[in-house]
Amino acid sequence: MNQLKKWLSVQDQIALLRQRGMHVSIDGSAEQLLSTIAYYRLSGYWYLYRQPDPDGQGRRLSRFVAGATLSDVKDLYDFDRRLKLLILSGIERIEVALRARLGHILGSHGALCYEDALTFRPTFLHADWLNLAHQRVARARRRNDEVVLHHDAHYGGLIPIWVLTDMLDFADLSKLYQAMFAEDQRQIDQYFNVTPSPDASRSSNRRWASNPPLANWLENLTVVRNICAHHGRLWNRQLPPVGTSPRVRHLGVFDDIPESLHQVERVHGTISIITHLMKTIAPQSGWSAEVDSLITNTFTKLPGRSTDEMLMSLRQRENMSR
Repeated sequence: MNQLKKWLSVQDQIALLRQRGMHVSIDGSAEQLLSTIAYYRLSGYWYLYRQPDPDGQGRRLSRFVAGATLSDVKDLYDFDRRLKLLILSGIERIEVALRARLGHILGSHGALCYEDALTFRPTFLHADWLNLAHQRVARARRRNDEVVLHHDAHYGGLIPIWVLTDMLDFADLSKLYQAMFAEDQRQIDQYFNVTPSPDASRSSNRRWASNPPLANWLENLTVVRNICAHHGRLWNRQLPPVGTSPRVRHLGVFDDIPESLHQVERVHGTISIITHLMKTIAPQSGWSAEVDSLITNTFTKLPGRSTDEMLMSLRQRENMSR
């Protein structure tokens, strides 16, 4: 077992960076940066400024590439921070719309339909999910949520599904969508325009019904939402893969992604998903243009950085170049 690294003062951290070849200005900005953001958090942003290990396994050496500067690392951090704010804004619009559609469609089966396991697919772990849903209501009650208190006072604490969906976490909503029968899912798919090709075969339609792409999309958005909400690194982080196979190509969501790439594990896939879903939720929104502007005017001007980092892992990029 390796020993944990020693604690270093901010001045010692700066000295170590310089020792490893990074240019650090002497105007005091480095002290401010490392004091407010922290060495460990920033290390995720300067990792790709480290020299590649010649063993070809994608690892990096401790020394930095020639010309690496702490100022560039800060600019990359700031880009990622601004990107996360935009991503979170887009997901918020999707999340609210999903809450509305789930509550409305499931509500047609009865206000308390979610209490009945027969409302959902037999494979759904209904008891576990229902226990979690009751915990969400209890959480809201502890916080003196006026809606819960109102239902406690007037309806014996019974919460209809169209109210419950506003108390669930995004991950709970994603699981709820996956649990729904195909016909209920289809109504949500149609709303978001995530539907099979009109020319799809019967077998393809059956596969779509048993494994709708929107379930995969919501899983990705759930993870990305948590990363953004907890201020983690996003720009080149590995995410739940978004399938870009031929069965979804007709949607036009992934037109700028090579057809040979059947899944995306970076934020490019998330951006593509949000762009498509926002066309239904807010067709006049300038969200996509804002993201494009941020990437074009900020990220692409950073030394040594490539937009491929938001599309593919290093190994995928190496394979594509062969």
